Amino acid sequence: MPRPFAVCFSASLLAGFVAFICLTACSPTHAQSTASQSGLEPVRIQLKWSHQFQFAGFYAAVAKGFYRDAGLDVSLIEGGPAIDPVVAVLSGAARFGVGNSSLIVDRAEGRPLVALAAIFQHSPFVVLARRGDGINGPADLRGRKVMIEEHSAEVLAYLHALGLWPSGLQILPYGGDPLVLAQGDIAAINAYTTTEPFILLRNGVPYQTFNPREAGIDFYGDTLFTTSSLARDRPELARAVRDASLRGWQYTLDHQQEIIELILSDYAPGFDRRRLEFEADAMRPLIVADVVDIGYQSEARWRRIADQFADAGMMPQHFPLAGFIFEPPKPSLRWLYLSLGAAAALVALAAFLVQRFYRLNRQLLREMELSRRLESRLSKLATTDDLTQALNRRRFLELAGEAFARARADATALSVAVMDLDDFKRINDSHGHATGDEVLQSVARAVADTIGTNAVFARTGGEEFALLFAGRSPEAAATSCEQIRACISELRVSSPCADVISLTISVGIAAVRAGDATFDAMLARADAALYMAKKDGRNRVCAHSEAAPR
Repeated sequence: MPRPFAVCFSASLLAGFVAFICLTACSPTHAQSTASQSGLEPVRIQLKWSHQFQFAGFYAAVAKGFYRDAGLDVSLIEGGPAIDPVVAVLSGAARFGVGNSSLIVDRAEGRPLVALAAIFQHSPFVVLARRGDGINGPADLRGRKVMIEEHSAEVLAYLHALGLWPSGLQILPYGGDPLVLAQGDIAAINAYTTTEPFILLRNGVPYQTFNPREAGIDFYGDTLFTTSSLARDRPELARAVRDASLRGWQYTLDHQQEIIELILSDYAPGFDRRRLEFEADAMRPLIVADVVDIGYQSEARWRRIADQFADAGMMPQHFPLAGFIFEPPKPSLRWLYLSLGAAAALVALAAFLVQRFYRLNRQLLREMELSRRLESRLSKLATTDDLTQALNRRRFLELAGEAFARARADATALSVAVMDLDDFKRINDSHGHATGDEVLQSVARAVADTIGTNAVFARTGGEEFALLFAGRSPEAAATSCEQIRACISELRVSSPCADVISLTISVGIAAVRAGDATFDAMLARADAALYMAKKDGRNRVCAHSEAAPR
């Protein structure tokens, strides 16, 4: 607890503090910075797509007077597939815009942009693919036609991480209609989890989702931004727009149905109410307002995003972030020397300051703890599969590469196992994706319980898992895999229709060899062994060096 040193302040210093408090409490500086003497200051915000719940917080800020309270007359400019908010803001057609994580790529290319607030902590960008036609995972898109809209840099970063971009796909421009998947010649599209799935479900078009987060690509989504010059020369305006917008988003989350009615009456009269409700529900886990303040952004997270864009060759490595994240200036101190007539007033002021400093100190400690927890959670999200809580493919390959280097250097044992859930597509098609998800979770728990700490375990694809056995002989690795296979064969999962689903897995194992140059060589042999296990009847373990499966 801070000591009450303030009671000993000199009369002149306390007088200065009184002047400061009086001025900051009643000074019109903030209003004058964002509004002229004649009225509200006009501000245009360029949205990135047509009117829908995606921008509900901005609609709420207009309707509830949050912008007006800040001295602003805000116009929301509708977007679309042919409109680039970055171009609109840099050209002066708008002073603020809604972009996404590719803003850091734009800045690296010389466009002076500043990120004000990350509305979505997780990007809604995914790849939606047709069901069937031999497409069971992202790798099956190779050589096929995929439609991608402009300004979808993070989707390209995801495809690059999968080895499918820039040369593995036939990329066509996407105009925003997901029903192209029903035409047959288009294999996949980029999409928002909040919108396109509803349209496909309503029209009976079967689809499957490939999420960048499964490959460790976890970017910010919709982000409010402006120009560097405005953030530098008019920081009070930038802060006013940001804070009023975030008030609108908080109001939206607390009054979802009210804002849906507002959209239907004022912005998109012909919209399907159920689609807006679907979009609203799908956005909540992206904003994660129960975990972090709306609009929160951190330099560490932007650093990771920039590094992943750089890995995809879309911007320079180690690009400096200085000036990219908006930091509002601290209020300037205005000192006036006032006379205080009574000693009682001095003591009262000193007590107020001590209490205020104490509260600010506690608030700072809470914010530091919140930031630490958020960074810890985001770090886990970047390395862990959301559904099964196993490691994701990106983290598995990082650990495998390190283990391979140690095994080669120390001449120690190393084995990798690739596991595939047998007939999983039939389970999904017959019982639905919810049951399929429950099956994957049950398998992951069973594997984790069986291996304990004896191996590195990851989900590397839809129904595919992998194990890394470092320092254990190939025979020991094969024995562990056989234990896992036996455990899975005893699992039973109940479907919503009360059907009991039996499960089996096929496993391929490969051990490190003296001639292996990279871990990929081991992984390829394990895949070949898995193919042999599948070919020979499934529900078995096959090592690459064996003539027959176990």
